[in-house]
Amino acid sequence: MKIDKKNNGESIKLFNRNYFLLWQGQFMSRIGSQVYLIAMIIWIKEATDSASLLGLMGFIGGIPAVLFSIVGGVFADRHSRKKIIVFTDVINGVLMLTLAFLFYTMPESPSIIITALMIIIFINSITGSYFIPAISASIPDIVHKDKLTSANSWSQGSQQIVSIFGLALGGLLYTLLGAPLLVLLNGMSFIFSAVSESFITIPQVIPEKKKRIQEQFETFIKDIKIGFGYIWERSGLKKLVLTSVLTNFFSVPIALLLPFYVDDVMNLDDSWLGYFLAISALGSLVGFLISGTLKLSPKARMRYIIFFIFLDGLFYILLGVFSIIVPVLLILFTSGFLAGFVQVHIQTILQITTESNMRGRIFGFIGTISGALIPIGMGVAGFIADLTNKNIPVIYIGSGIFILIISLYIVGSKDIRDFLAIDYSPTNVSKNIMTNNIAENV
Repeated sequence: MKIDKKNNGESIKLFNRNYFLLWQGQFMSRIGSQVYLIAMIIWIKEATDSASLLGLMGFIGGIPAVLFSIVGGVFADRHSRKKIIVFTDVINGVLMLTLAFLFYTMPESPSIIITALMIIIFINSITGSYFIPAISASIPDIVHKDKLTSANSWSQGSQQIVSIFGLALGGLLYTLLGAPLLVLLNGMSFIFSAVSESFITIPQVIPEKKKRIQEQFETFIKDIKIGFGYIWERSGLKKLVLTSVLTNFFSVPIALLLPFYVDDVMNLDDSWLGYFLAISALGSLVGFLISGTLKLSPKARMRYIIFFIFLDGLFYILLGVFSIIVPVLLILFTSGFLAGFVQVHIQTILQITTESNMRGRIFGFIGTISGALIPIGMGVAGFIADLTNKNIPVIYIGSGIFILIISLYIVGSKDIRDFLAIDYSPTNVSKNIMTNNIAENV
């Protein structure tokens, strides 16, 4: 582990005790979750041969994130983030172990297992709405500011490593071990994660709890208004959130329609879907790691972010033009790299420029807005695909054109450019945290 000497000889480590415990716990649970996800997709396809059921699974998993992300964000600012992280992993572990029990005891009743699976997916999504804002708000408090970008790149990079191996090995493990054992292992990975996280110390000032239910409700509504106002009153932040959400919206058809692209456009067998997803995840991993090690000036960082968003739209257009394996693999890898680089830097900017007692709400709002449009994007993309008789290249080209337009809007928006060029070095970070009367009244 690399140790830097700064601040009068004080040792600053990225993998300090708290961050390492958090990272290793999440790494293990992500491995279990990725393999579990692939196993469930294959099992549902074999048990029902229903694509609509797979779509319903994704829809059920997305709706609670829309409804509860704001609640989860406020909760993360008002309660112990450590307890939220640990308890949600325990809940997920118990749910997975319950599902494994059903697999082992009712193998001849797929309808019961599917019903239980949908309920568990719904609850998992709710716990994630509390877990994700708590994690995002906690990392800046357990990692030195000089190491925050690296911490984000390691956290997201490990997720991509898991995705790569999960996509590459998930099908094989399903064949060798079967769905029940993979579900059981996923439950155990959540329990391991919870145990690891229980030893973390997260510095946090928790507001005094209100005694009356009415006071708690009034405080909750006030917190939501504060979080919304915090974003709305900062033009650069507001416009960045809007453009990021729209970029995600127009990126949805790329992943959603990739199975049809593989079969109808590329004329390849289904195994190539996993390879394409894995190469994209590998590109994201490289983007995460490079963004964590590359030292950029604030203005250079801003230019790279905008240019990479532009290139991402261009590559989507090229994806609709080419149907040759090697160019497509290069496009997917590069597109993943661009997205990974942009994601790490934008998340770091949001974390470092937002006060600790506001981060949960901000990330909760962003999660809610993004989550609301993703299911809509899936529905619209599916409708357009059927309307155009699965003309996937045209849809890909259209998505790329819209993202190009968004990137040009960012170029012309001084507010967004200034926000992306914020200097969050240690000597200037206090200037970058946007303190005002609203925040002081929390």
